[in-house]
Amino acid sequence: MDRSEAFRRSMEEKKKKKKINKQLLNICFLVILIAITVIVIFTATDISFRDIFDFLGRSNPWWIAGAIGLMIASVIFEAISIHFIMRGLGEKPTFFQSTVYTAADLYFSAITPSGTGGQPASIYYMTKDGIGAGKSSFGLVFNLTAYTLSIIIIGAVAFAVRPAFFSSIGGWFPKTLIIVGCVIQGLLLAFFIGCMFWGSAVKKVGNAIISLLHKIHIVKNVDKWRQKLSDEIDLYKGCLTEIRDHPGMSIINLLSNLGQRICHVLIPVFVILAVKPDADFLNLCTCSALIIIGYNSIPLPGGVGVYEYLYHSVYAAAGLGGSTFVLSALMVSRFISFYMIMVGCGLFTLAYHIHVMRRPAPAEDVAGEGEEPSAEAEEGSLPAPSEEGEIAPASGSAEAAPASEEEHKMLGEETPCDTNGQKNTEL
Repeated sequence: MDRSEAFRRSMEEKKKKKKINKQLLNICFLVILIAITVIVIFTATDISFRDIFDFLGRSNPWWIAGAIGLMIASVIFEAISIHFIMRGLGEKPTFFQSTVYTAADLYFSAITPSGTGGQPASIYYMTKDGIGAGKSSFGLVFNLTAYTLSIIIIGAVAFAVRPAFFSSIGGWFPKTLIIVGCVIQGLLLAFFIGCMFWGSAVKKVGNAIISLLHKIHIVKNVDKWRQKLSDEIDLYKGCLTEIRDHPGMSIINLLSNLGQRICHVLIPVFVILAVKPDADFLNLCTCSALIIIGYNSIPLPGGVGVYEYLYHSVYAAAGLGGSTFVLSALMVSRFISFYMIMVGCGLFTLAYHIHVMRRPAPAEDVAGEGEEPSAEAEEGSLPAPSEEGEIAPASGSAEAAPASEEEHKMLGEETPCDTNGQKNTEL
C-alpha cells in the first residue's frame, strides 16, 4: 500500500468517526430537548403520570388501535410514493426496499434539525441497492415537492372548514408560529415552482442573495453555494419534465403524500375521540392541521417542544375540558405519532443496515451514476448526514480522485498545479 493510499484511508477513518460523533450529538440533543419538554410539562402544569394512565384507562381501545394503525399507514403511504417514483425513473426496487428508504428518511429526519438528515440517509441505502445517486436525489426532491404541496392543501382545507377557529386560539405566539409556518411553506412551494418554470430568474435572484450574504460575512464560499443553487434548479426542472411525461406517477405521488399528512392529522383526533367520542370531529381535525403547519417549519429535531406548546395552545381553544385532559391526550398522541415512529423506523433501518453489510458485495456496487462505491459504504458505517445534509463524496469519485494540497504536504511532496498554473484545492 503506497503512502497516498494510506493517507486517504486515514482521512476516511477520521471522517467516519466525525460522522458517527455527529450522529451521537444529534441524538443527545434530541434527548435533551425531550427531557426539557417533559420536565416543563410536568412541573409547569398539574398533570402527572397517574393522569395519563387514567386517560388510557378511560380510552376506547379501538380508537387507540386505530391511531396506531394510522401511524403505520403514514409510513406505508410515503413508501408507496417513493416506490412509484423510483419505478417511474426506471429503477425496480421492491416495496420492502422502498419501505427501508422511507424508514431511514423518517428516522434521520427525526433526530436532525429541520429533518436535514433524512434524504442523505435514504440516498445511502438506495445507492447500496444499486440505484444511482442522481436518480435517488431527484426522486427525493420530487417527493419533497408533493410533501410541501400536501401540507399547504391540508392547511387551506383547515382554514376553509373552520375559518373562525384561528382567531379563537389564545395568545399571539401560537398564532405567530402558525402564520410563520404558512409563509415558509408558501415560499418553499414558490421556490419549487419558480425553479420549474423560471429557472434563470431564480438563479439570478439567488446569486444576488448569495453575494449579499457573502458581503455581510454569512456565506464564505460563494462558488460552492452558487453551484448548489444551480444543481437544485436543475433538479426541479427535471421534476417538471417528469410531471409532464408521467402525470399518473405525479398524481400517485401527491395522493400518497396527502394520505401521509391526513394520517398525522387524524392520530391526535383518534386519541381524543377514544375518551370523548362526542367531540366535534371537524374541529379536532382543524386543530391538528394547524399544529402541523405551525411546528413543521421550525428547525428543531421533530419539532420537539414546539409541537407540545402548539398542541396545548390550539386544543385548549377547542373546548375539550381542563388542561389535564388536553395534556394527557398530548402525551399519548405524541408518543404514537412521533416516538413510536422514530424508534420503529430506527430499529427497522438498523436491521436492514446489518443485512446490507452481511450480504455479498455485487460485482459493481454503484454509489452514483458513473461513480465508484464510497469507502463509507464499503466499511459499513451507519450513514450520518454532514453539516449540510449531504453524503460524503465517494473515495473513487471525481472529488476524491486528485490528491489534496494537505495530502501532499503531509507526504512531503510538492503540490501539483492545474492546467492554468493554479493549485488544485477543494472548494
